[in-house]
Amino acid sequence: MLTPEYLNSCTDYLLGMYDALNQSIAEDIARRIVKTGQMTDSAKWQIKQLRENGELMEDIVKDVARISGKSQSEIKRLFQDSARTGVRYDAQPLLKAGYDIDLKLSPAMNQVLEAAIAKTNGDIRNLTMTTGATTGGLYMEATNLAYMKVTSGGFSYYEAIRAAIKQAAEDGGYVLYGKGARTQLDVAIRRSVLTGLNQTAANLTELYAEDMDVEYYETTAHAGARPSHAEWQGRVFKIQGSSPDYPNFVDSTGYGSGSGLCGWNCRHSFYPFWPGISSPAYSKEKLAEYDRAKYSYNGDMLTDYECSQIQRSYERDIRKMKRVLSSYDAAIRESRSEALQQCIQEDFTSESVKLKKKERELKSFCKETDRSYDSARTQVVAYKDSEGRIVNFGRSTAQKAVWANKKSN
Repeated sequence: MLTPEYLNSCTDYLLGMYDALNQSIAEDIARRIVKTGQMTDSAKWQIKQLRENGELMEDIVKDVARISGKSQSEIKRLFQDSARTGVRYDAQPLLKAGYDIDLKLSPAMNQVLEAAIAKTNGDIRNLTMTTGATTGGLYMEATNLAYMKVTSGGFSYYEAIRAAIKQAAEDGGYVLYGKGARTQLDVAIRRSVLTGLNQTAANLTELYAEDMDVEYYETTAHAGARPSHAEWQGRVFKIQGSSPDYPNFVDSTGYGSGSGLCGWNCRHSFYPFWPGISSPAYSKEKLAEYDRAKYSYNGDMLTDYECSQIQRSYERDIRKMKRVLSSYDAAIRESRSEALQQCIQEDFTSESVKLKKKERELKSFCKETDRSYDSARTQVVAYKDSEGRIVNFGRSTAQKAVWANKKSN
């Protein structure tokens, strides 16, 4: 079993690596939009566009290769740590009762763990390569739209370039699924790793429970659970069959389905429960408190779940703004035209003001609703370089954003 708190933060470092990749892609696209040049001779412009797109894809392949090795090591570490953590949690009731329990992973558990590591690494590799494949489309789409705007006579070259840079940065690296559905790379990575970790821990718990002849499970609970999961969180269930006091585990929780316990992006887990030895972890009063609308914000009373959704929305907006700022900064440094630099600088200043306003709003929201401000979720880049130093939202870019905001006030 893994606690909701563990699952909430365990992927932060890994996501930092892919934030780095996402930002690198956005900056590379911005530089190449600027390098594509004036849109006068259609044939020459298209040739240069295709050449830049080809070089962009080569750079992305190199970036993916650079990230891949670090990512695989981090995923292995994550899964091994979560396995040890889960086994310790599962054994706690018996250890407290004085039973002598072996906390080592069994051979069967190790096989499950190794298979899960290989599968998750494969899933992440596929997601990342899909993002690489769609990036060329982002560049081509942005530059083609800029070309049409200029040639139609409705926009100047500078206006079209500025719009193209912002469009590509806001879209960022994304993963394309079947039927045209798509999602941001960082969201897809977090969902994949979190789900993989939790399902692996659940499989290990099942093996442990089988070895110990366990008949009951208790589910974890946390504030901010989605409504369909709040119905069964923090309760004890019978593994096989049911009884008046203990409903069936799978039937009640949807365990094994994507929308149920340990499914997509779920932070709930479960652990062995021994009636007469274990004590329920959650009282009825505590569970009711999780679901109560108790936070006042803008005249409304909000539940923990509603607050979490608002906070996540703020965090996504802030990450997007930081990607845009980094792209503007890269474009300014790449451009040899003072006029274009000045135009993009105006956009940089405007976006800096919006960013600082959004950050203030998030901090105010967290203060009013008694939530912790999680800076890791607002970083565009938060990873360790080859020397072990933490690298975050380009420090020079961040300083420029702060300075631009001050100058505008």
